[in-house]
Amino acid sequence: MGWTYEKAGISLAKHWEMHSIAREVIHELSNELGIGLVEGGFTRSINLGNYEVTLHTDGVGTKSMVAWSTGRLEVIGWDCVVGNVNDIACDGFSPMALTDYIAISSNDADAVGKVLRGIRDAALRVGAVLLGGETAIMPDLVNGIDVSCTVLGIRRVRAVGNAAPGDVVIGIESNGLHMNGYTLARKVLLGRYGVNDEICGDELGNWLLRPTAYYGDLLTKLYGRGLIKAAVHVTGGGFTKLRRAIGELGVELEVPEPPCIFRVIKEVGNVGWDEMYRVFNMGVGLMVLTSEGQVGEVTSVIREAGFNYWVLGKVTSSGGISILMPNGVKLRL
Repeated sequence: MGWTYEKAGISLAKHWEMHSIAREVIHELSNELGIGLVEGGFTRSINLGNYEVTLHTDGVGTKSMVAWSTGRLEVIGWDCVVGNVNDIACDGFSPMALTDYIAISSNDADAVGKVLRGIRDAALRVGAVLLGGETAIMPDLVNGIDVSCTVLGIRRVRAVGNAAPGDVVIGIESNGLHMNGYTLARKVLLGRYGVNDEICGDELGNWLLRPTAYYGDLLTKLYGRGLIKAAVHVTGGGFTKLRRAIGELGVELEVPEPPCIFRVIKEVGNVGWDEMYRVFNMGVGLMVLTSEGQVGEVTSVIREAGFNYWVLGKVTSSGGISILMPNGVKLRL
């Protein structure tokens, strides 16, 4: 039997259960306070005067363990900002400000400085001010370092409508694993290779520490021109994230050949293809949904932004998430 996310220690079913508990608390609280929530695919927001605002929090997860072991910590500062901004941009929000949380096991000011430089670079890229945060030194609790950020966003643009059967799904390239699935990836890859070993034409450490691609500006352009109905940041949960955009509808996709690093994870860990597409982005870091008549304009904007893309398939009236791989294998997630 091969590796699965659950064998590596992560139960997606329990994770979804945790999300369900959180949703109950969120809605109970908003009802008791009498504050209306605006539901998005990746965010919830509230109206504050003339503005619609959101707060969004995410962390870099166990990618931080690889960064800690190599001393290359700037990337996790970058990722904690960009991962959040990509999420809120899927719902049409632009970042205004952010705070960070850095938990570290030792009195290592140099390590914290590297993380903060990564946060600074990402904040400058996305145009958000850093208001502050928390640095917690906790040798009894933390082994290494953990980093998360909270981003304040304001609504700038809106979708042109809801997803409907016949809409086209376009995939946009990732820059590797981004910041998801590392518990499984580390178990498989670091159980066989060292970080300095060459894999797929580069050192494994370089593959594992590639920064998350930034999609915020691209999404602002696509929404701002009225070209897309929804966007999906392919993070934890892999291709199942599409359910946030399609709801009870289905989708039929023909996916590209996954990048080499994902094939290595699959082969070395004997991981099933369906598990791979439930855990990793498989080379597709963002998906956008648009009407068939606007595909040409959408792909033109994507090219101008410097990204590779694939027209993956169409939304259907039902049937869940169906994937046809290049080798002819069909998956249903």
